[in-house]
Amino acid sequence: MSVLTDRQRIELALPAYLLFALSKLPGVFAPADPALAERAEADIAALCEDLRIACLEPFADLTLHKQQAVLRRLDRIGKNVMAEWADQSSLSLVLTLWYFLKDLVDREVLILWQGSAMDRAVHTLLPMFEHGFEEHKRDAAAQEQAVRLLARLRAEGLYG
Repeated sequence: MSVLTDRQRIELALPAYLLFALSKLPGVFAPADPALAERAEADIAALCEDLRIACLEPFADLTLHKQQAVLRRLDRIGKNVMAEWADQSSLSLVLTLWYFLKDLVDREVLILWQGSAMDRAVHTLLPMFEHGFEEHKRDAAAQEQAVRLLARLRAEGLYG
């Protein structure tokens, strides 16, 4: 990845960063059946580890000093996005990030290399994301929020 610019590294890491942050919110991926709570806890722990790895992979070849500087920028951008999450339900956030991620993958901005940490995370998330898509109104709102998120990030010079 040594040919990547700092901007490209952030673009690759940001979806994992946001999904990792979402996974830390209480009750986001809580199973409907309490009997599945123990299994869900293990799945969420594995998901978090894959997202953590996927978030750091684009910076692995940088010197420690450069890595810290670019990670601070990623953290600033991610926290600015998350600041807008306060008024949204967990389901709305899940759906919004799903459509954001889907758009990046469809446009091949984000490539999910088979067996990579991000590929494993996405395949773990797919069944979790399926909940809530039945409600057309909520689904359409999430698509609109994902478009606004991408436009906001483009205004910051990302995903151009």
